[in-house]
Amino acid sequence: MLGIPPEQERLYVTLVAHPDSSLAELTGSADAVQDAVAAQLSELIASGLVVAEVRDLASADSAPRFRAASPSVALTPMLLHRRTMLDRTEAAVLALAEQHRHATSPAAGGVVEVVHGAGATRHRFTQLLGGARQEILVFPTEVAVAVDQESADPMVEDALRRGVAVRTVISRHHLQADGTMAAARQSSDAGVQVRVAEDVPVRMLVCDRATALMSLSQEAGCNEADSLVIHGTALVQALAVLFEQYWRRAHRLPLEAEPSDAGEPGAVGPTAEDRLILSLLALGLSDRKIAAQLDISLRTVERRLRSLMELADAQSRFQLGLYAARHGWLPADENGAADVTVPASGGGPPPRR
Repeated sequence: MLGIPPEQERLYVTLVAHPDSSLAELTGSADAVQDAVAAQLSELIASGLVVAEVRDLASADSAPRFRAASPSVALTPMLLHRRTMLDRTEAAVLALAEQHRHATSPAAGGVVEVVHGAGATRHRFTQLLGGARQEILVFPTEVAVAVDQESADPMVEDALRRGVAVRTVISRHHLQADGTMAAARQSSDAGVQVRVAEDVPVRMLVCDRATALMSLSQEAGCNEADSLVIHGTALVQALAVLFEQYWRRAHRLPLEAEPSDAGEPGAVGPTAEDRLILSLLALGLSDRKIAAQLDISLRTVERRLRSLMELADAQSRFQLGLYAARHGWLPADENGAADVTVPASGGGPPPRR
């Protein structure tokens, strides 16, 4: 951790906690051979991390005592040196990456790489997420082609721990897949911002608005895992703008029941669970899919919707959607308008706008 051999580091940390220790005391606390401890002390003294002092030469006990030099004084030059070396290494890596792009893609001037196969795509995906510093934008797909959710989650969590902002827009069709709500809730709890759009135009990952990984095909087939890696060009900026357009039009995914006033004395309105059911219904999910995503019975969903229609005095689900939007039962989007796309029946596919 400190950039010195582990044995010396343990000895230095011991001296920080126990200054003015003798060789015998250090040997006992380290449970080591005295000659080995003495050799390590000599190295630490030579590097300026430890100071040896003899208090009284006339005393019978004139053995030196050892103390750790101030960490802020002794270790700061070492830290600065390592930081400089790291900066040089980063500069060398960037230069090699640029050289590699020009060497492997001469026709495109190093701007675009064609990545063949699931294995190579996974490798590029890992590299991009591992190198992201500020922002990751994702258009995912409901079918794992090269990188499955289980493999991607740890990499995304690592990016979030580094302070990288992660946003993703999923399609309504993606939301129909079993387990999507649970996965979205887990991602949201970790810090990912999730929204739902009618559809997404392409499978895509954009990192720091400088590099993008984009699928070559939207259809299943032998080349479905082939991808393009696009480097710092106007094309990457255009893909980021495309994401922002979909993000603004997309709707916030209701991941948990929102508070309501229905539980207060004299209040009449939907419960928190009712609001969650309405939100998913407005996103185009059928009754059966809502039940599966919320892990409740289909009968419960149908019963709650009948109760809401009675409460709203609605003769159809379309009227229920209008009433819910007008009375604040549905979450508003960024423009203050609520999504009122409610299926006419529980069994049909989600409507298209």
